[in-house]
Amino acid sequence: MDTHPYRILYLHHTGRFAGAENSLLHLAAHLDKSLFTPLFICPGDGEFPRRLRERGITVIQHEFGANRQLLRLVKSLFFLHSVLRREDISLLHANGPQTNIPAGIVGRMRGVPVVWHARNCLREGMIDIDRLTGFLPQRMICNSEAVRSRFIDSSLKEKSVTILNSISLSDYDLGLSGENVREAWEIPIKAKVVGMIGRLGYEKGHQTLLEAMKILINRFPDLWLLIVGGHVFDDDKRIPEYLREATANLGLSDRVVFTGHQDNVLPFYAALDIFVLATDREACGRVLFEAMAMGKPVIGTDNGGTPEIVVAGETGLLFPYGDARALAGRISWLLERPEEMIKMGRAGRRRIEENFTIEQYMEKTQRVYLELLEGKNAPRS
Repeated sequence: MDTHPYRILYLHHTGRFAGAENSLLHLAAHLDKSLFTPLFICPGDGEFPRRLRERGITVIQHEFGANRQLLRLVKSLFFLHSVLRREDISLLHANGPQTNIPAGIVGRMRGVPVVWHARNCLREGMIDIDRLTGFLPQRMICNSEAVRSRFIDSSLKEKSVTILNSISLSDYDLGLSGENVREAWEIPIKAKVVGMIGRLGYEKGHQTLLEAMKILINRFPDLWLLIVGGHVFDDDKRIPEYLREATANLGLSDRVVFTGHQDNVLPFYAALDIFVLATDREACGRVLFEAMAMGKPVIGTDNGGTPEIVVAGETGLLFPYGDARALAGRISWLLERPEEMIKMGRAGRRRIEENFTIEQYMEKTQRVYLELLEGKNAPRS
């Protein structure tokens, strides 16, 4: 091995901060610094580059455009070429179609290995750019088998590998109290609280959760709903207002709390009795790992990568996306069985401890890097 660490250049197209960015941040922050030095090319403004800089990670400012914007693509190619030469980059790790193609082209030109990270399940009508241009990278890391299924019937099967997300367990204290959150948002201490934490978006399923709440409220008069998060992308900027209007129309305004964006969500997990992720085709919901690490039973949709994380009947329950009545039934089942809620919460924490720790994630990811840099017989990281 070289005497100096390999310099890994990560490419990302946005400065905003959501689940994918959180996973990237954890990856860069937990690299074995004796083996790897992370650098990032991404927009210079926003929460994501700010958090990178706070951890001492170099950020090189650049705005990537859509691949159909040929002039911007050419500019990105020249810029990336100069960065590779100047920074002595050993490996490129790109994180979406806007960065994948520039990374793939320049990596081929300069003989630098390229890793793509595939983080999304496709929806109807979407073109799979990764599959069409998958000849460019040497490896493709998929964050669930649901994502990797896009490639397994093609020549990309051999170069793709599944590595699910992870968390640093030391950050998740089962003894953390949610009483301060309940007090601050005027939720009774003895109330039963169902919640959803994360970005507000059209596909996230908050409307379904509100409709399920409407079905349940008469049967469980002490039930409250806690929705934590704000919109991140411009396409979703109407969502917070829309959800509040829907809440009022359902007659639930006195039982639903919208907190907006919160930098520290752990006390909000602690305030919950049940966590719900109602998203359609969520590839690998980081919030599921977080809720399970906090010892909460989880309810998720039965599509995307969620069934790979949530073991139905053991760590939580699954329901069909968009089916408010089914979701209400799952919530009701748990509320009527407090002993099962405790049992599933403990099983969820155990599943994280056994399968989804940051140490396991780093071992698998760094192994991919070392195999590309040193060959199949590279020592384990």
